[in-house]
Amino acid sequence: MRAGFAWVDVTPPPGLALMGQFHERLATHARDPLCANAVAFQAGDAPAAVIVSCDVALLETPWVDSVRQRFAEQSGQSAEQLIVHATHTHVGPCTTGFFTGEPDAGWLETLAAGIVEAATQALARLTPVTLQTTSCQLANLGWNRRGMYADGTSSMYGHSDAPGFLGLEGPRDPEVGLIAARDGGGRVVGVVLSFATHPNSLEGEQYYSADLPGEVRRVLRGAYGSEAGVVYLTGAAGNTAPSILHPHDPSQPWRGEAGVRRSGEYLGGMVLAALAEPYQPAPDELAHHRLTIDVPLRHWPTPDEPHYPIPLDHADWGEACDYYRAEGEAWPTRENPVPVHLNCVRVGDALIATCPAELFVEWGLALRATRPGAVTLIAELTDGYVGYVPTALAFGRGGYETWPAYSSRLIEDAGQRIVDGWLALTA
Repeated sequence: MRAGFAWVDVTPPPGLALMGQFHERLATHARDPLCANAVAFQAGDAPAAVIVSCDVALLETPWVDSVRQRFAEQSGQSAEQLIVHATHTHVGPCTTGFFTGEPDAGWLETLAAGIVEAATQALARLTPVTLQTTSCQLANLGWNRRGMYADGTSSMYGHSDAPGFLGLEGPRDPEVGLIAARDGGGRVVGVVLSFATHPNSLEGEQYYSADLPGEVRRVLRGAYGSEAGVVYLTGAAGNTAPSILHPHDPSQPWRGEAGVRRSGEYLGGMVLAALAEPYQPAPDELAHHRLTIDVPLRHWPTPDEPHYPIPLDHADWGEACDYYRAEGEAWPTRENPVPVHLNCVRVGDALIATCPAELFVEWGLALRATRPGAVTLIAELTDGYVGYVPTALAFGRGGYETWPAYSSRLIEDAGQRIVDGWLALTA
């Protein structure tokens, strides 16, 4: 087994619009670097698998396809070998214009070039390694963010202090999946990790930041050296966040400047502890399989259905009302069915499963349940973007993640279709 790691700083100058809120935010400075972080794995003479994790909210499918083709032309490898992931920071530049703010074409070119450069460098740095695959469990971070109420509804960031609160709608996934590459002397040269939380301790700020993934990189490189590769993958986190909602904690200790540093030290520290345990080297095996499934667009709901967009009934919601009105007008012209690109990469005895959705945590847990005791890393928002994929329970109770828009458009059973696709790839 060989592995190579590389990263490229793609931080833009101040002034670009940030992505992730319904109001415009312009970055005044960079709190920490935004990077394209790459790992390449190769076993024997088989083609390498390359994963690049980017500090952005999302990347649209056609744009990712163009970057993968560019990688093929510049590297001499196949476009199929490259997998591109977005960590989902909400303090990164706009990469698409469908939400508030417009992307900067010059910076998108910088990002595309950075992805290709990081991927190419990772391939050039392939060197023999021993793999350590393991996991750890977190008691904090990644809590379910949807509160249920007695009137039959659920809401994002609904908490136990609100009247009629019944409890959180779903579970959390406490598992951090880990793949570490060690050199001949046993030194960790790179880590791939996956955890299921919106990485958004800083989501409303007006500066650039990698948020939680950047803090985890800082902690791990403090221990393993400044050259250590750290590829952070956001797991099935469509309905999880670093917010304590039940019981409600108004201080929210895992948010804000102090919270993001605490979060990075906590998650990074747990990774360090897990990788310090004695281990048996994983087998020198690598397999990469791709599958595209076509998932229908769901119908635009009537006002009496739970997942009808509430902002349409509230003109004072301003930009949110305008957004959903425009979405309703555009709905008949939306792509249907929607191609959903899936990957399964088996590295040693670990599995990396990717999809382009903001996947509810229940679907990640469903895949984990089919592999008891195995190391499973899930990466949402990978090789494109198809919006939120909620559960049947969520569709029955409504709330932001279920409201139809470009950001939530697939048919109600899309989550099961994704899990079934992964299982087909691993059969």
